[in-house]
Amino acid sequence: MRLLYAVVMFGLLNAGTLFGADLSGTYDVTGSNPGGKGSYAGTAMIERNGDSYRMAWKVGTRYVGTGIVNNDCFSVAYTDSEGGWFGIVTYRIVDDGRRLEGEWCGHGGSVLGQEVLTRRVEKAPE
Repeated sequence: MRLLYAVVMFGLLNAGTLFGADLSGTYDVTGSNPGGKGSYAGTAMIERNGDSYRMAWKVGTRYVGTGIVNNDCFSVAYTDSEGGWFGIVTYRIVDDGRRLEGEWCGHGGSVLGQEVLTRRVEKAPE
């Protein structure tokens, strides 16, 4: 009985890890373009939308996308603000979503870029 209680309590206390933490929030973005052709930095916003997520980046250019979580991966199909082309990025969810480590490419791309998102810490009201 004690073992069952311990297993149930562990599951409840670690529900965010076992069932996926909510990725909603503001993130700092750093990345490198495919083939090492320059780097970039900016911000990204992720917002839960039912079973999926909406995402928006501002890294010089603005991008918007829709993503899903599967196990420890967050994949997003995205486009520029004019919808002229599209790409995909897949992040590995690290530290309960406080860090997302990804690889991306535009439609038809053959070389991957790298991108890291780090969740901003919200300051407590004073």
